[in-house]
Amino acid sequence: MADSTKSADFALDLRGHRIVWSRAIVDVLADEISAAGIQRFLLISSDELARHFDAVGGNDAKRLSGGRFTDVVPHVPEASVVGAVEAARNCDADGLLVFGGGSSLDTAKAVSDRLGLPIIAIPTNFSGSEVTWNFGLTANGVKHTVRNPAVLPKTIIYDHSLLGSLPLDVAVCSGINAVAHAIEALYAPQANPLTQSLAETGIRKMVAGLQELAASKGQSDQAAVLCLTGSWLCGEVLSQVGMGLHHRICHVLGGTFGLPHAQTHTVLLPYSVDWNFDHAAALAQLSGLFPGRSLARGLAELSIRLGAPPTLKSLGLTTAQIPAVARLVLETPVANPRPVAVGDVHAILAQAYAGDLAAK
Repeated sequence: MADSTKSADFALDLRGHRIVWSRAIVDVLADEISAAGIQRFLLISSDELARHFDAVGGNDAKRLSGGRFTDVVPHVPEASVVGAVEAARNCDADGLLVFGGGSSLDTAKAVSDRLGLPIIAIPTNFSGSEVTWNFGLTANGVKHTVRNPAVLPKTIIYDHSLLGSLPLDVAVCSGINAVAHAIEALYAPQANPLTQSLAETGIRKMVAGLQELAASKGQSDQAAVLCLTGSWLCGEVLSQVGMGLHHRICHVLGGTFGLPHAQTHTVLLPYSVDWNFDHAAALAQLSGLFPGRSLARGLAELSIRLGAPPTLKSLGLTTAQIPAVARLVLETPVANPRPVAVGDVHAILAQAYAGDLAAK
């Protein structure tokens, strides 16, 4: 097992952005748009969330809106990015305002990557993408990760009141997706004291928040604050380290086989943790997170109890597809604390397909 306490050399480039915390967006948005030097923004959101933005954004912000792009597609296929770029050009936008989750944020980053426009982000779930400078892009059926420091949103506004209408099953998958970012960060090759502290704290905040959210049936402001804090910290960690085997598998399942992003992370994470636990000493510090349960079992039981899908089968994967997924995952090398071969990936997928941890 790797020694997580061993001192290691590292270089850390902290990414700069402005965080506006726990303020109603109607009170701060117009000033933040002005401070960012944006005079005409393109709103990037889903249809439903764009209507919600109209209700909560305020008239001052609406005056600065040049147009909107609502054809956001999960896993950000190239065609949707082309459409968003065209929308930004057509309205002469000098900035992008994102109101939504990971798909909207990644779409905005892809536009920023091509046009050099600054981003203001208002997250409505726990993807954490608002504080990272990488984004997923799917081309020719393959999802790639693009890294560009210039696409890091300039300002992030966290308003926990926006989470009140988030369904519990959506919240748990979004939250466990955030936990997945931090868990892989604990044993990433680039891990350092800052990232490990952020990761552990972010995981604990998110798990506590999800548990309280469930106990209150979504009515607890404190739960929303805990979850949003966990999301922020887990996202900050992801901006500092690389992704590993768990994310690679999820990107193949999503980008190539069309499985939903957050739900796939939620189903797969306990099996990734189970595979790596005895080979990643940093995971041991989370051993008591679920009293009387292993970390892997606790994650599986929590997510299913809160309404998440139980298996990859329930997400639409077939047994016939598993060999192809396993092969594609290791077409290029991937960082992982435990040596992994195609047969090992096949075994992880087969367990997640059957729901072995959930059934015990």
